[in-house]
Amino acid sequence: MEYTYGPVQTIVTSLLLGLVTVATIVGNVFVMVAIGVERHLRVNVANYLIASLAVADLLVAALVMPLAAVNDISRGWPLGRQLCDAWVSFDVLCCTSSILHLVAISFFSDRHISSWHDR
Repeated sequence: MEYTYGPVQTIVTSLLLGLVTVATIVGNVFVMVAIGVERHLRVNVANYLIASLAVADLLVAALVMPLAAVNDISRGWPLGRQLCDAWVSFDVLCCTSSILHLVAISFFSDRHISSWHDR
């Protein structure tokens, strides 16, 4: 049995997904601007990884999340095969990039690097 949304659920879901997408975009832009503007944030190499993570997450928010919201709200893909293929490619590429940035940040954190210098 397939459940269909009523108009109220569709509007609420659309607004929530839109709010999460906008908040993600704004938050990542704030991180990039903060690191770009504040000189003392550019001293630490880890902050460059964080800025790079913000770019990767911004791409997720701009390229993946809006199309995922359309797919979720419409309960199917109404935008054609080419855009579907592009969306899946963006999803895999951007999300994998974000995950690998998190791995790099955790691996190259100051604590881990400092433990190498103590040897």
